[in-house]
Amino acid sequence: MKTLFAMDLMGGKCVRLQKGDFSKVTVYNDDPVAKIDELIQSGARDFHIIDLDGARTGKRVHHEIIGKIRQKVKGYMETGGGIRDIGDITYYDESGVDGIIVGTRALEDPDFFEGLAIFRNVVLGLDLYQGRPMVRGWKTAVDRDIQDILKTAERIGVMAILCTSIERDGMLTGPDYEGMKRLLKMTRIPLIASGGVSDIDDVKRLKDLNVWATILGKAVYEGKIEVGEAIRYAD
Repeated sequence: MKTLFAMDLMGGKCVRLQKGDFSKVTVYNDDPVAKIDELIQSGARDFHIIDLDGARTGKRVHHEIIGKIRQKVKGYMETGGGIRDIGDITYYDESGVDGIIVGTRALEDPDFFEGLAIFRNVVLGLDLYQGRPMVRGWKTAVDRDIQDILKTAERIGVMAILCTSIERDGMLTGPDYEGMKRLLKMTRIPLIASGGVSDIDDVKRLKDLNVWATILGKAVYEGKIEVGEAIRYAD
């Protein structure tokens, strides 16, 4: 299992939200690139970088900072937030990003979703609130059946599914284990678990579920999980 250390970018700063609520923001560092250096020095090697302003506006905002972070990161790095056209995917692909997270446009536009078959590093963002897929920065529900979404993703060759439990994101209440188990039974695509990880026991349990990767965010920033401790459970 990969342990992906999360960084959310908003207003040029490293932040975390509660349940995706832009009014409930905590700023952890004014210099995201310096924070990445700090995490790398602590042993982190794989990263999950989200452009929150991009997710909210529908266009990439922090791509220059993300490019600087890519130059620092030697391991796997994925990014998302406002990636809603082929040009954005191509831009990040050419920037050397390993996983390009696409959510809103893929779930709202079936033709665009099918067109993603030309790429081999697309991560489908499946953000769930009370079992329903959400889009546009977690603000709008989309009327799509999860099983149908996963079947399409398998057919076009999506690299991984990033499943985020919105109710648990940034809350340190533990992951949605039952939801993860259901998704693992529904698809062969590798699963990235996001939302709610609060301590090292959560990391252990997710590894036991055989998810491909797990996102570590607030628990690391607030000292509830040490980077080195988490890395011991990585592949």
